[in-house]
Amino acid sequence: MAAAAGLVTVAACRTRPAPGGKCLVPDQLLCSGTDHALLCEPAGVGSAATPATWVEVPCKGAHGCSHKSDADECDDTVAAAGDPCPRSPPLDYACSADGAKALVCKEGRYDLWRSCRGPEQCKVEGGRNVRCDTTLGEPGDPCGQQGTYACSSDGKSMLVCDGSALAPASTCRGPDGCRIQRDTRKVDCDDSLAEEGDPCDQPRRIACAGDRKAELVCQGGKYAKKRDCRHTDCRLEGSHLYCD
Repeated sequence: MAAAAGLVTVAACRTRPAPGGKCLVPDQLLCSGTDHALLCEPAGVGSAATPATWVEVPCKGAHGCSHKSDADECDDTVAAAGDPCPRSPPLDYACSADGAKALVCKEGRYDLWRSCRGPEQCKVEGGRNVRCDTTLGEPGDPCGQQGTYACSSDGKSMLVCDGSALAPASTCRGPDGCRIQRDTRKVDCDDSLAEEGDPCDQPRRIACAGDRKAELVCQGGKYAKKRDCRHTDCRLEGSHLYCD
């Protein structure tokens, strides 16, 4: 009987961790497969009496889950929105599998951080650093730095960050549209042509109407007709507009 009891004790000591099970070392990570791991997630703030539990997290990055330097490491630089992630600092970022989005860990789940619509998309550099090409965007895309610009995906308008999301700044109906200088990432918008009601961000800026029959001026954030061009078509030559 004593021997049988001893065998039961040994078996219990070797029980493998499982999702939802209790754990003792907060933030400890153990590989549970080549592409996923178990994370010892501590209880929330003010819940000292609640034990930490094992949570399964995916390791979709190129290195998967592996053992290095006496510890297991999970490469979570590739993820999907909704995937579980460590709640504890440092802040964790990842690229979506298709490179179209950059994600950030919020309250234990990955969520959209930036849309990476530019040609370089989302890339992982230096093993852990996530870089997102936001030179192209759409109205409503999340952004962080107020006053930064991007071109719309179709190249027909210029967008500006209001501190939280991209919004239309100006249409770019001229032949050169909206374009990015790749060496400096500067945004150039050909707003030589516009339509009444188009957005604009430079008060008193002038443009020709799309049919070239009128001169427009930027007033209150929108283009309005300034005068008709009754004798010759409206044209811009350098910084000079001609409308007779």
